[in-house]
Amino acid sequence: MSMPQGFDPKMVGTGKSLLSSSVVCLHPYNTVSRGYWGLGAGYHGFALPNLLIQMVLIYIMTQLLAFIRKPLRQPLIVIQVIVGIILGPTVLGRHDELRFYLFPLPSIGTISIFAELGLMIFQFLVGVKMDPKMILTSGRKAIVIGILSFVIPVTLSTTASVILGNVGHLHPNVQRMLIFVGAAQSMTTFPVITGLLSELKILNSELGRLALSSALVSDQSFSFLNLVSTNWKLNRSDLHAEAIFALLFCFLYVIVVAFVVRPVFLWVVKQTPEGEPVKEMYIIFIIVAALGSGFISIAMGQNAFFGPFILGLAVPDGPPLGTTLVNKLNPFASGWLVPMFLTLCGLNTNFNDIDINVLTALVVIVVVCFVGKIVGVLLPALYCRIPIRESLSLALIMSGKGIIELATYNTWLSTKIIDSGTFSVMVVSVVLITAMVTPLVKFLYDPSRKYAGYIKRTIQHKRKNAELRVLACVHKEEQVPGLIRLLEVSNPTRESPLYIYAVHLVELVGSAMPVLVTHYMWKKKSSQSTLSGSIVSTFRRFNHENQSVVSVQAFTTISPYETMHDDICMIALDKGTSLIIMPFHKQWTADGAIASTNLDVMTLNSNVLKRAPCSVAIFADREKMHGSTSTTASHTSTGNSHVALLFLGGADDREALAYAQRMVTDSSIKLRVVRLVDPDDPDVDEWQKVLDEDALKTFKLEISDNGNAVYFEIAVKDVEETLTIIRALEDECSLIIVGRRYGVSSPITVGLSAWSEYPELGAMGDMLTSSSFQSKVSVLVVQQQTVRTD
Repeated sequence: MSMPQGFDPKMVGTGKSLLSSSVVCLHPYNTVSRGYWGLGAGYHGFALPNLLIQMVLIYIMTQLLAFIRKPLRQPLIVIQVIVGIILGPTVLGRHDELRFYLFPLPSIGTISIFAELGLMIFQFLVGVKMDPKMILTSGRKAIVIGILSFVIPVTLSTTASVILGNVGHLHPNVQRMLIFVGAAQSMTTFPVITGLLSELKILNSELGRLALSSALVSDQSFSFLNLVSTNWKLNRSDLHAEAIFALLFCFLYVIVVAFVVRPVFLWVVKQTPEGEPVKEMYIIFIIVAALGSGFISIAMGQNAFFGPFILGLAVPDGPPLGTTLVNKLNPFASGWLVPMFLTLCGLNTNFNDIDINVLTALVVIVVVCFVGKIVGVLLPALYCRIPIRESLSLALIMSGKGIIELATYNTWLSTKIIDSGTFSVMVVSVVLITAMVTPLVKFLYDPSRKYAGYIKRTIQHKRKNAELRVLACVHKEEQVPGLIRLLEVSNPTRESPLYIYAVHLVELVGSAMPVLVTHYMWKKKSSQSTLSGSIVSTFRRFNHENQSVVSVQAFTTISPYETMHDDICMIALDKGTSLIIMPFHKQWTADGAIASTNLDVMTLNSNVLKRAPCSVAIFADREKMHGSTSTTASHTSTGNSHVALLFLGGADDREALAYAQRMVTDSSIKLRVVRLVDPDDPDVDEWQKVLDEDALKTFKLEISDNGNAVYFEIAVKDVEETLTIIRALEDECSLIIVGRRYGVSSPITVGLSAWSEYPELGAMGDMLTSSSFQSKVSVLVVQQQTVRTD
């Protein structure tokens, strides 16, 4: 295929980066091609088709390399930058013809515009999700770690830059460049640490919260230096007055946003009724304002990201406004535009431009900054008696690099603070540090270790008449009535009271900082009325009506679903609970139809089952437990509640039996325990059988004088006979309790296990909650705590 007139691959292959200052004569770059069969020459020389094929190519290359992510434990940013390096002048771009067809020089400007736009929206969303007030609430530990993690490496790197300049006789411009690079390598940015913690899935762990607070302090320590660096070009030209005016206008912009724009955003929040979406008109206005703030930044002599970031800080984080903006903008910005920026950084990386002498100096600065960062975090962390593995993990996390550092280097490259070779070295340093930090932290730090049970925290092993501590979780108001009815039938008494730790689980959207709120039950109103007010009020009323036998403490955890189990397990461990009750990820309407399904909740339940420091129960409420979906309904028991327990054997079934045994001491509870036995089962575990017999013997002895409980033992041979027994129970019971028995094989359930849809429920629980099982009976699936012996 012939090339369009005016394009000469030899002119394009200058050996410089794609943003070099070489002067190249180019053919006029039109927008739309007439196609291969039109008057044009394919897509070359036309902006739109070039952009489309480049976006597709970047996506395909990223997906092809993504298979190495999981085995090597690498974040996506590493892959995206490597894709750019492969497509750039260092690898494929070394061939002039190939570079011409893939990334003709005029097209780089188009990609750059989209990449900068994506980064501008990303910075706006960073501001939306960041709460500046968090720096005021950071503890002394976080403040000291945040300050020292910046001061020590920047001091060491500046000293090293001066020494290298004198010893190596470096040009003064190179020496100043090393100082800037050292400052950038010394910073720890809040958005990068947030992304790294999310990638590691430790965002709301104890270490993750400390890292976030420390990163916020360190980020602010660097902010002034970053602001001054954007005026470096003006100072080089001896335009000091212009630089001062630029800084003054920046401060004026911040004041206007804080005292004029933020009240407008707060007004928008007040105009939005609770539970209603923000009006589209307001969202469009804010997006336009974010784009306009980028223009204002450029007019002030700053980069295009400063204005949107400051504007984002003025947006109230969380629902409704912050959440809506993040939901609307994040998929487009983070899914398409930001990857283009990361790939562009790789495209602009050209190893041919690297000067060996400067490379040596840069490597020294990067190593000095890394070591200084480790020391700056380790010393205060160890002084605060943080364990060595956690201290080292925190130091590595605070050393993490990412998109903000790349954006800084990209800005400095365009303003001639650094050259192309330095930019290439720093991009590689970001990739190498990120590639090293992520797997090391995963190896060193596992938050589930502290939740692992070495002490038995189960209902079965509690002393008789001891208090029962239960952590009860809800996602929505509709789940509260059934949960409270379940707690009622748990039979709290003066001799064996019920301590309830109610946790409202809220997904973190529109904010970067996970939050754990404690609600004080003696207060008339919740501090988080918009999120948890009615739920907390319902539990407060339940506590008041049963205050002689029930004690309630309420929490709200706002965190990502993928790490929410950390908060749940932390509360359970701290409060010494014996049981965690999690809602099933499906909800049903009164007529038995599925009302909603949340697969994130399913993943959350699985994580809790794996890591919980006590026993866990998953509650599938099918309305028969309470007969009302209103949280304002009366929670006083009316009439008898019929409960059935299916006992097949094993630790989970024994735990379920112990819970049911507690219920039956209430005269209003009618309990049926049905033991299903396969007389021909050759794989029965003799020791487990002994434990089962002992538990059943104790149970039968307890109910010998209780007419509210009956015990049946039925021999079954296959799934069909099991289903027949369950069908007989479902019409008479409002609740069926089963053990999870995950991984335990039995001829009774072998057919069910083969078709299991929800492994977190086990075979019996999965069958009882399946769509094919048309029933309104509620189901409680119990798993006994797994006790570590190592």
